[in-house]
Amino acid sequence: MAHSTKEIIVLGAGVTGLQTALSLLTSHAGYKVTLVATHFPGDISINYTSPLAGGHWRSHAGLSAADALLRAWDARTYEVWLRLLREGDGKAGEGYEDRYQSVCINVPQYLVYLYTRVTELGARIIKSTVDVSSGLDGAVRDAKRIVLSSDPSLDKSFIFALINATGLSARHILEPEEAAKLYPIRGQTILVKGEANRARTYTDFGAGEEIAYVIPRAGSGTTIIGGCKQTGNYDQGVDEKLNDRIIERVVQEGMARELQTGKDGRFEIISYQVGWRPARKGGPRVELEKKSSGKFDGTWLVHAYGHSGGGYQESVGSAERVVEILKEL
Repeated sequence: MAHSTKEIIVLGAGVTGLQTALSLLTSHAGYKVTLVATHFPGDISINYTSPLAGGHWRSHAGLSAADALLRAWDARTYEVWLRLLREGDGKAGEGYEDRYQSVCINVPQYLVYLYTRVTELGARIIKSTVDVSSGLDGAVRDAKRIVLSSDPSLDKSFIFALINATGLSARHILEPEEAAKLYPIRGQTILVKGEANRARTYTDFGAGEEIAYVIPRAGSGTTIIGGCKQTGNYDQGVDEKLNDRIIERVVQEGMARELQTGKDGRFEIISYQVGWRPARKGGPRVELEKKSSGKFDGTWLVHAYGHSGGGYQESVGSAERVVEILKEL
């Protein structure tokens, strides 16, 4: 089969799936891409984490050898984001505090940007839910069925690989041992009126799972304030007492004072948000499936999930690693 005819299915349309699709389409390897997902930009669901993110570059990688890949992925995304700022129409990044220059993104707008880019480059878009009742093999077969039924001209032998970018939902198709490694880190944030002058994060190690941060959403007239990192918590409801503590902590640390323009000098609240960061014990899994020599129903299976709260800042580097894996097959 000619390299230019290789069809790739990307399962999942969060930031990892969308960026992976974009990296595949711009890799000059001749791949054709189909995105299959239950949720796309514009949808709101507790199972669709990407639109709920704060969205700023702040590396979580440590200095150990084990974090070398994360450092490389973070650095690559930082490089690409700065180039987008310099070459695009937006305002260049600012220095935050006195430590490093960072980037804040308006995550709903950024997801639309990625979606628009991949569709302009010819990706098929299929909004559908894959059957997860029969494990990895069943999920691959059903994803192929969905794609083939959308285009009668395709032959299943053309489908070269499937990328599993399903985030926390991957636990429904993985083997029990691997599925047990996936867990949520619950976040709760508040969307307020106005754009903060700068992004700030304050961590009080005595506060347990609660932190304080401010992330402006450029061009939206809004800012995200938070938050928390509650490991293993699947609660979807808004904790009103936590909202009070978030506001109290942000005010106490002198953050975003310029936005405290509401009644009695308080923030003007637009909405409350709860999301599950898709975490994995051992860190992100970006690799060829190890069972069945990496193939199911004649199709290579590559995983790209478990990025936790680093999904955006790792997105470009992680996606380019997926491209490298496919080129090696």
